Amino acid sequence: MLTVASIIFPVIAIIALGFFLVRANMFTSEQNTALNKFVFMIAAPALLFRNVAVTEFPETTPWGLWLSYYLVMFGCMALSIGFARVLLPRISGPDCVIIGFGSSFSNTVMLGIPIILTAFGQTAALPLFLVLAFHGLLIFSAGILLMELSTSSPRSLRGAISALPQALSNQTVLIALLAGVLWNMSGLNLPDPADRFLDILGQAAIPLALVAIGGTLATVPVRRSVGVAAYMSVFKLMVQPAATYGVANFVFGLPPLWVATITLLAAMPTGVLASVLAEQYRSASGAASSSIMVSSIAGIATLSFWLIFFAPFLRGL
Repeated sequence: MLTVASIIFPVIAIIALGFFLVRANMFTSEQNTALNKFVFMIAAPALLFRNVAVTEFPETTPWGLWLSYYLVMFGCMALSIGFARVLLPRISGPDCVIIGFGSSFSNTVMLGIPIILTAFGQTAALPLFLVLAFHGLLIFSAGILLMELSTSSPRSLRGAISALPQALSNQTVLIALLAGVLWNMSGLNLPDPADRFLDILGQAAIPLALVAIGGTLATVPVRRSVGVAAYMSVFKLMVQPAATYGVANFVFGLPPLWVATITLLAAMPTGVLASVLAEQYRSASGAASSSIMVSSIAGIATLSFWLIFFAPFLRGL
């Protein structure tokens, strides 16, 4: 049986390695940026495409799984934006959108995949990749639409929608997921050489992603907007996973493995791309970058809690 320490410690240790490599100037920030680019443009797309392409999707559409995760995710985004407008009246509309985005966007690829597959093994691959197949597309589309609506003058839904294709076209992770879904639907098997190539390349994604996260955290200005970052982390680490668990378990009655998988996915810290979106629109960049650091540190405790909570289930794997 895997213990919580054996699941969390290797992940934290590799992230810490990346952090100290950059802090000790053994890696420059430019080299870490290049590593991030390799992970997001090459290794992670290979991992995601292969897993989605070969996953045996259930015969019935898993509406309960998708609704349990995505209704809560968008609900947390809307609530966070709404409360930010009330509690932080001096903050602009675009800033509130970034706060809501960071309060609901999980680090699914760089942290979610390694922690969930380590905890539950390949048996969790089906619910995990069923959610990941649409995660990036849905939340990025929502984030970009809301940012375009809040920054354009006059505000136009048609203009916001027209900005989507260009904004999403350079997201290789999204393209890989879409390609994986289409390949899966075609019923074709991956040729063995291609499968082995993608498998080997995809295996590099997780350790390199964790090193890159650590290197990124080493360059985050923690003191900027810490209060707002803490507000975002409460939604991200506490509200979203608790609500996801409640809806998945009590409303839809999903299988325990599926409940555990999407609850842990919802409990992941804020994804690094929240800062990218903030920088792109020059809105709440301090809060977005600080929330990545704050939620990553606090996430050690909250993820440990959920792993302990699901420990009886872990013993059955």
